[in-house]
Amino acid sequence: MKAVNEFVLVIRDKTESEKNGLVLPEGGKVKPHQGTIVSSGKLVKDPDIKSGKGKKCLFHKTVGFELEFEGVTYLVLMGYEIIGIV
Repeated sequence: MKAVNEFVLVIRDKTESEKNGLVLPEGGKVKPHQGTIVSSGKLVKDPDIKSGKGKKCLFHKTVGFELEFEGVTYLVLMGYEIIGIV
């Protein structure tokens, strides 16, 4: 899957409870605010994000939307919604 325009595709990092195999009720899950950039569109202005494939990024918990494609869940963000590159 490839991002277009100003969009950035991110795979959200798993929480510690997800890594350890613990199952928490939906209301108790805290999603991380960090992920890995998979693809960025051609209109993304920040060069660090544009060339950031495979890099970790930080974002606010309320931005973007989730999209599932071929069994993989992506977080779709606008380039300006990424707070920083780690």
